[in-house]
Amino acid sequence: MGNCYICNDKAMETDEMIKKAIELISKEDAKSFSISTIIPKDWLIKEEDVWDKKIAKETESIKNYLNRHIVNSLKETKLRYLADGDCRLRFDYKKGEVELELNELFIFGRYKKHKTGLSQSRWICTECNGKGCKRCDGKGKNYESVEEKIGEPVKRATTAEDYVMHASGREDVDATNSAGRAFVLEIKKPKIRNLDLNEMKKKIDSKEVSVIDLEIVTRGFTEIVTESHFDKTYRAEALFGKEVDKKVIEALSGKTLLQRTPTRVAHRRADLVRHRKVKKVKVVEVQKNKAVLEIKAEAGTYIKEFISGDNGRTNPSIAGILSTSAECKSLDVVETDDEYINFVRRSRMS
Repeated sequence: MGNCYICNDKAMETDEMIKKAIELISKEDAKSFSISTIIPKDWLIKEEDVWDKKIAKETESIKNYLNRHIVNSLKETKLRYLADGDCRLRFDYKKGEVELELNELFIFGRYKKHKTGLSQSRWICTECNGKGCKRCDGKGKNYESVEEKIGEPVKRATTAEDYVMHASGREDVDATNSAGRAFVLEIKKPKIRNLDLNEMKKKIDSKEVSVIDLEIVTRGFTEIVTESHFDKTYRAEALFGKEVDKKVIEALSGKTLLQRTPTRVAHRRADLVRHRKVKKVKVVEVQKNKAVLEIKAEAGTYIKEFISGDNGRTNPSIAGILSTSAECKSLDVVETDDEYINFVRRSRMS
């Protein structure tokens, strides 16, 4: 008998490639794997030619056969096969080689931002593109970020290449968040995957940022976090142009706002009019023309503009209903109605 018409016996090298794959994966901190196979186009053309002439009931494509054989062989290493495992083994039959790629590691958590002056994401200086210049005082960035405060310690612990933080919404640079905002940190090409998350929390926590509920999750959890939108409750300190009327302010509870894109972000966001509902407004404290407010509103509500009116771009507003000026002096997220995320987390574990 001659060589295989389809692969010219090149597929017979699979077992040697599997041995190489086991050698590669044994060097990594991995508990699971996924695979991909690259089949030469001429193999597939010849396979179709054979199928056109005769197809038996037991016929199986060469790609399916090789995938099944590789997975079953690699399972003997006691590693789990997953569609999105810790690493991906690429069997390239064009080159006759096998390569290993480290898949991303995903860590869920909630961050608390205790200090103003921090952006959520890394904010590279556009003047120098991160190199450092006069505009950014040589820092290469406009602000320190929550992303860095969390990502850098994890990058060091995992000896990773890079990281990206995906969060459920964001607060302004000059706002704080004592409630906790859900995020998923995506770690690029981590060499160490098995982390003690309690120890990781200790390395992250500081006077500026702290984290809770750290947990390793799958890639799909990122979308659950980023695509979910939750009502939030804010505590705001506001200064008015005259003494305030508590009853008039609280009468705004339940109102739907028309909010045109605020002046302060108009340069980077589409100029739209958004409908947002303010669920509840409570005046916690009043001292003449100063007040502490507790405001519960739908996700995406511009709270500062609800207070100030933004020169009529938000209607109704507290400033507008009082017929005076108003300014939000401080803003803190004190509660987030994101129990849905906890429900999904519990469902995954059950």
